[in-house]
Amino acid sequence: MKTISLFLALINSIVAGLLLALTLSTMGIRVGEIPWFVAKFLAGASVILIGLLTWVACARAVTPGILPIAGLCLVILGAATLVWTFQRGLFTGAMEYSMAFFGGSLLVQGMTSLLGFASDSRSMAAS
Repeated sequence: MKTISLFLALINSIVAGLLLALTLSTMGIRVGEIPWFVAKFLAGASVILIGLLTWVACARAVTPGILPIAGLCLVILGAATLVWTFQRGLFTGAMEYSMAFFGGSLLVQGMTSLLGFASDSRSMAAS
């Protein structure tokens, strides 16, 4: 499970970085789009940081309580991305399959991170 989590952490961090670069490269941001811009930026940055945390956790021990919280955040973000994608596809007819795959990948990364690092019960228990 750790191997799958590491691979997905790399892929998801790269995709999140590309999405952030695409978001930041837009020429103009209207006032009504500022909350959406901030939400996308925070989500992308958190995916990259959790990916880095996953790589560090495989190399050495990290704070015990942060890995389950990070995995849970990825599961929540992945489910929210899937729901947003299908809602957008139903109401506007513009289904973005790439975002559905990204949301599913985040969901799987979070689950494999939770299950893979849970085998080390000492690293998951709060000390």
